[in-house]
Amino acid sequence: MKIALVSDTYFPRINGVSVSMDNFAEEYRKLGHEVYIIAPHFPGHKDKDSHIIRIKSHHVFFDPQDRFSNPFSPSMSAKIKKEILGRKFDIIHTQTPFSLGLSAIFWAKQTGCPVVHTYHTLFESYVHYLQFVPQVISISMARRISRWYCNRMDLVIAPTKRMKILLENYKVRERIEVVPTGIKMKKPMKKICNIFCEKYPQIKKGINLLYMGRLEKEKNIDFLFYALKRLLKTNKDIKLIMAGGGYDELRLKDLAKVMGLEKYVLFLGTYTDLQRPNILSLADIFVFSSVTETQGLVILEALSAGVPVVAVKRMGVAEVMEGNKGGMLTELSVDKFTEAVNKMIHDKKFYAQKKKEAMLHAKEWESSAMAKKMISLYREAIEQYNNTAVKKEN
Repeated sequence: MKIALVSDTYFPRINGVSVSMDNFAEEYRKLGHEVYIIAPHFPGHKDKDSHIIRIKSHHVFFDPQDRFSNPFSPSMSAKIKKEILGRKFDIIHTQTPFSLGLSAIFWAKQTGCPVVHTYHTLFESYVHYLQFVPQVISISMARRISRWYCNRMDLVIAPTKRMKILLENYKVRERIEVVPTGIKMKKPMKKICNIFCEKYPQIKKGINLLYMGRLEKEKNIDFLFYALKRLLKTNKDIKLIMAGGGYDELRLKDLAKVMGLEKYVLFLGTYTDLQRPNILSLADIFVFSSVTETQGLVILEALSAGVPVVAVKRMGVAEVMEGNKGGMLTELSVDKFTEAVNKMIHDKKFYAQKKKEAMLHAKEWESSAMAKKMISLYREAIEQYNNTAVKKEN
């Protein structure tokens, strides 16, 4: 099968969509399929993989880490005709509904193949970026656009059951199937771990809480700072490691100073895919307070590394950790969150149980199983698409 994965965001931009695409692409190839990734061009970035097709892009003024693709540029027409339309994909799978996602609908129609979409992001939780639009209007717009886009698909994929219900509430009428993003983790490399410890010697001492992900408003990171402030009253050797970058990084650094947490919060900055397991190996407890995650892939990565998790019980995180598997879920309360972290710290038997439970639970989410399920759904979508085309001809 010849598969195109299309997204308006991909490496070197690190986020859940990029990781999901990379995981699925690797597993599809192991199963013998030919996979191409179509994504924006990032200045200065060079791909080692010849199966990545980059589209001309421009700077996004309100989000310096992302790019706005311009597939309609005259300079792109020959490349698109040869490298996308000319490949005659069996299926096109979009990951975002923006310029490349919209183009994918057109490409699928031109080449006669079904188009699939994974609804990764709860867009109504990101409307704060549109500061010039009243929130009531922007939320309504997010829902309408999501419904319009999904209803132009031959198949919609939701990463969790909760997201499927949300899309049904949006009045998405196309078939929706739940397929979580699988995880694959590499073992930490001792050399890289040593580099982190040399740069931040305080990591070797005391209790390390870890947050890994984008440093942006929707991640609700202020909540973690307030929890840390409370935890320091009874745990003087505790610290919070922040791995990741984002537009909110400078504000968060200022907030840490204002709260007197400057020496207790370590900002590691952005990291590579190779560094991910090494950073996780530094953690005693993974902490997560986002209330907008459609799945919470980073939660699964922490669990697979044997790191117990304390997280706010919302959206996809609640589904991934249902039954408190591998950690503890709490309400959106600093008191409850702090209480859960303290239990992890002081109840050694409980901590050991959760650590063991984390790795066992993570095995249920292995990427190979999820990829096989997705391939099966692709085949069904292709068969249905071809049958519909035959009926129209008759």
